[in-house]
Amino acid sequence: MSERIVKVTRDQIESAKLLIRLRGGEDKVDPDIVLIANAQRRSRTSHTEPVTS
Repeated sequence: MSERIVKVTRDQIESAKLLIRLRGGEDKVDPDIVLIANAQRRSRTSHTEPVTS
C-alpha cells in the first residue's frame, strides 16, 4: 500500500482529538478524523533535498 502524505496544522490535529473526545471515542467519528488526530511530524531528513557535488 502506498503512503499518502497530507499536510495538517497543529490546530487541525488538536481539533480532531477534541472531536473524538466529545463524541465518545474513535469508533464514533469518521476514520479520516482518527488519522488526523494521530498525525505525526515527518522527520527532518525527508524535508531536505539530495546533496549534489
